[in-house]
Amino acid sequence: MKVKLTPLNIVSAICLVIAVLLLINKKEEGNPKYVDITGILVGFSFLTAIVAFISDQIFRRFILNLKKLWVVEGMLVIFITILIFIIKASIS
Repeated sequence: MKVKLTPLNIVSAICLVIAVLLLINKKEEGNPKYVDITGILVGFSFLTAIVAFISDQIFRRFILNLKKLWVVEGMLVIFITILIFIIKASIS
């Protein structure tokens, strides 16, 4: 089996690293004013990694050329990133 590195694989790996770092991170017990949402962030990171992995497998099934695969997946990642910033700016 040939291993292909794609943008969605990179996103999946980054999400898994973030989830592991959030699990390892020490929690401060001193300030009860803030609610700890680390568990939610870990779950969201794992879910994002799973969605990115499944999306990558679907794109690989339909796009056989590695260069076209990089372009399509890269555009998807850029589009989602821009969309997140737009939603974040409109909420704030």
